[in-house]
Amino acid sequence: MAVRFGVYLPTFSRVRTGRELWNMCLESALTADKFGFTSIWAPDHLLGFDSVERVGEPSIDMLESFTTMAALAQATKNVRVGFSVLCLPFRNPALTAKMAATLDVISNGRLLFGLGAGWREDEFKSYGYTWRPLKERLEESIEAAEVIKRCWTMDKVYFKGRYYNIDGCEVKPKPLQKPTPPIWFGGVGLKAIEGFIRINPDGWLSPPLRLEDLKYRIDVFHMVDKGLTIAMEMYTSIDETSDKALEKARRPIEKWFGDPAEKVADYDASVQLPGGVTVRYGVTIGSPNDCIDVIARYVEVGVSHFVLHFMPLEDTAEGLKMYAEKVIPYFSESC
Repeated sequence: MAVRFGVYLPTFSRVRTGRELWNMCLESALTADKFGFTSIWAPDHLLGFDSVERVGEPSIDMLESFTTMAALAQATKNVRVGFSVLCLPFRNPALTAKMAATLDVISNGRLLFGLGAGWREDEFKSYGYTWRPLKERLEESIEAAEVIKRCWTMDKVYFKGRYYNIDGCEVKPKPLQKPTPPIWFGGVGLKAIEGFIRINPDGWLSPPLRLEDLKYRIDVFHMVDKGLTIAMEMYTSIDETSDKALEKARRPIEKWFGDPAEKVADYDASVQLPGGVTVRYGVTIGSPNDCIDVIARYVEVGVSHFVLHFMPLEDTAEGLKMYAEKVIPYFSESC
C-alpha cells in the first residue's frame, strides 16, 4: 500500500495578519510541491481558532477556503488541492459544484473534494445560516452531495428535495477528472459516517483518532472492502530530538491537552514514546524515528494518506522539509 503525505495549511492564527497568513500558506504550499508531498489542504471555516487549539476562541484572521485554494492551485504544479472539509450547508450545492469544477480546471485536475456537515454553531449563527440538529445537517449535506455529483456528470440538472430545489442547472465547464473529482467525507460520529457512506465516496478523511477508534470505524463500515482511501489528519511536531520537538509544541499542547509532561502521557500510557509522544489522538511529537513509529501503527490499520497539521502552525514549512528528508523516504522504501 502506497503511503502518501499532505499538509494542513496555516490558514488561521491569532498572531498573524491576513497578509502574513497568506504568505505562510504560499510558502507551505510551494514547499510541499517542491519536496514531493501529495496534497495541500485548507479547512472550510468562517471563524478561526487560536493557533491549532480548538478552544472556541475566534482568531483575528481566517482565510476563505475556495479563494485560497484557487490561488495556490495556480502557484503549484503537482500537489493535489483539497478541502478539510467543505461545510456543505454554507453554500448552495449547485454553486459549490460550479466553484469546485472551476477549481479542478484551474488546477489541471488536482482537486480532492472533501465534504462534511459542519459542527460549529457559532459559525452558522454569526453568518446568518440556520443551525439545525445533527440529523438534519446530515440529511441536508447528503442531499447537497447528490446535487453536486449530478451537476458534475449531467448536462442539465433538475432536482427537488427537502432542502434544495434545482431547476435546470448547467455546470460548465465540467471537472477535468472523470466521472468526478475524488470525493472524501469528513467526520467521526458513527451516524455521520453511516450517512456519508451512502453517497458512495472515494475516501474518508478522519480527524485525529486513537488507533482502536479508527480501526473500529474502518472495520464496522467495511471501508477497506469498499476500496475507500483512508486518510487522517495528524497533529505533529518534529525535530532532531524529542525534547526539541516537544518544546516547539509546548504551547499548543498546553492549550489542548494540559501539561505536556503529564497530560499527554496520561492520554495513552499504553503506547508511550519518548518526549510525550502519543498515538491515542493522532498526535506525534518527537524525532524522525518517533514519528515513523507512530505513523507505521496507523498504516497497519489501513491509513494510506496523512494530512500533517504542524505545531505550531508557523513551523509548517520547516516541518515539511524534515518530513521530506527523514520520514517519507522510510515509507517509500517499505512499500
